[in-house]
Amino acid sequence: MNRREALKNIGLSAGYIAATPAILSLLQSCQKEYVLDWTPELLSIDEGKALEQIVDLIIPETDIPGAKSLHVPMFIDKFINNALEEEEEVQMFKYGAGVMMKELGVNEEKSVDDVTLEEYDVLLSKYLKLPKEKQKEYWKEVSEVKSPEDLNKISQEAISFSFLSSVRSLSIYGFKTSKDIAENVLNYLPVPGEYIGCDSVQNLTGGKDWAL
Repeated sequence: MNRREALKNIGLSAGYIAATPAILSLLQSCQKEYVLDWTPELLSIDEGKALEQIVDLIIPETDIPGAKSLHVPMFIDKFINNALEEEEEVQMFKYGAGVMMKELGVNEEKSVDDVTLEEYDVLLSKYLKLPKEKQKEYWKEVSEVKSPEDLNKISQEAISFSFLSSVRSLSIYGFKTSKDIAENVLNYLPVPGEYIGCDSVQNLTGGKDWAL
């Protein structure tokens, strides 16, 4: 399966579309200090920059627009800040962003602009390719968070796993529901017609995931 087909079927996989060495090299050649073209509501500017790089690696630009160019990072920030009803979940995401920055080594001596794409890719591989048993262990830790104070009682690894898992899920959601991808890449039917419950996806949609 090529990368275009993988992106079309992205809703069928729990993994992320890992950047190949060629893509990493191309992206790295374009990396420089930059300013965001959007203002985060929840995250800091530096956290927003890191989020952009991570989202860009999860669903990179190919012959299909990538998540970054579709403004998915801005969507994630706004969604967490405005759509979540539980304040604990909002604070946990914000706390997770801070833990992510520590994992990337960002401090007074190392700017977020100095973090390489390889470092972001290593971070994604570390947490998004975990064995299922380890994932269950981290989810169990996270489920014990009932208040902001509880965040200090669980491991930093569990926080990072939860944060990056949320970013991955929201990246896929934001990507699939964007107008460009929904209408031009995925199978799009704004007015549902006949329901056929016993046929293959290949026959019904040509193997494409539904946009909605």
